[in-house]
Amino acid sequence: MRKTILIVLVSALAGAAPARAQNREHLQMAAELRILQQQNQELANTLAQVIQLLNETTKALNTRIDQTNESIRKGFADQSLTLNAAAGDVRKTLAQTQDAATRLGELKEEVQALRASIPALISRLTPPADTAVPDPNAVPAGGDTAPGAISQQPPSTLGLSPERMYNTALSDYGAGNFTAAIQGFQEFLKAFPTSGRADDAQQAIGDSEFQQNHFDQAIAAYNLVIQNYPKGDQVGWAYFKRGLSQSRLGQTANARASFETVVKQFPDTEPAVMALTRLQALDTTPAPATPPRRP
Repeated sequence: MRKTILIVLVSALAGAAPARAQNREHLQMAAELRILQQQNQELANTLAQVIQLLNETTKALNTRIDQTNESIRKGFADQSLTLNAAAGDVRKTLAQTQDAATRLGELKEEVQALRASIPALISRLTPPADTAVPDPNAVPAGGDTAPGAISQQPPSTLGLSPERMYNTALSDYGAGNFTAAIQGFQEFLKAFPTSGRADDAQQAIGDSEFQQNHFDQAIAAYNLVIQNYPKGDQVGWAYFKRGLSQSRLGQTANARASFETVVKQFPDTEPAVMALTRLQALDTTPAPATPPRRP
């Protein structure tokens, strides 16, 4: 009986020793787990602080970037306004310079007109050397003319500016007074042959003749535009109007040549487009009857 009790006690003591060892390992593992959890919490707190700091830094950087961009935009806007103002001033100055140059050209032509008219006026006011001096007490025949009166009047273009002469003739053309317009443009060309509007005046002479159905005279006038002003801006129209006049006279071959010249030498212009239409009409339509010519 005593042996049995001893055996049981020994067995109990032998079983209790491993249990205590296992309990000790569990306690140690639990302590290490708590340490790891604590370290993990500390890392999480540190990471949260770092993230918050990064957010604040990013926000501050974005604010500074926005301020910088705004400053750059404002600087560009100010520069753009300054450049636009400078460009406007340059354009205004350029326009004023061009106006001044145009006015100077007109004044130069007016001075030249006056300079050219002074000798003619003096020659008309000064009597010839062999002319007898009229008697101041003599009564002229008819009783109306004063002694020493000049029988001839100065020309109508005396002292007129080229602008006024051209506009007067142009007004006659617009009013349908083609004869007066032709005379006015011819006087303009005679007084100011080197004017910048000389080719316009010659073209207007041809147009005036065309409006009166004087197609031969119109062709001659357009030929002068082509010959005398080859670098002017009326040459294309002169070829086209010459073609129209030739077509009215039944000169189909000549008209075709004039229209083809416009298309070849002045492409992509209004007279070229109109000339191309006329060429197509010549291909599909018989030549019109020749109108009666006027002297």
